[in-house]
Amino acid sequence: MKKSLIIAILVISGFIPAICKESEQWEHIAPNNYVFKDGIMGLENIYGYSFLLKSYNKGQYEPINGKQVHYTLGQYELNCAKRTYKIGVLDSYDEDDGFINGDYNKYAQFQPIVEGTAIYVMATKLCKISI
Repeated sequence: MKKSLIIAILVISGFIPAICKESEQWEHIAPNNYVFKDGIMGLENIYGYSFLLKSYNKGQYEPINGKQVHYTLGQYELNCAKRTYKIGVLDSYDEDDGFINGDYNKYAQFQPIVEGTAIYVMATKLCKISI
């Protein structure tokens, strides 16, 4: 019994740092939206930034191939000078972090940033301008 308890404690204590580390990398920026802090990069070709945004399903995502989407992970680009953004990659994941579907849009066009969105929060934070 003592051995089982000790093993269980060691196993659990090994997971805690990994869980804490992951949660420290994702910063809450808006309801159900988190940005990967270590992945924010300045863009060389424009005055702007690229970042990863994790958006948890608030009921807006339909099932894909019969699987419920728990969250999406999108790669966004901000053009600070023009106050626009685009989504280059949008991947969908289930509740167990299993990959469901990916969408790479090489033809994505920049579009205006809408006030009140997670993208708006990131634009005002990174570009240091009001939209």
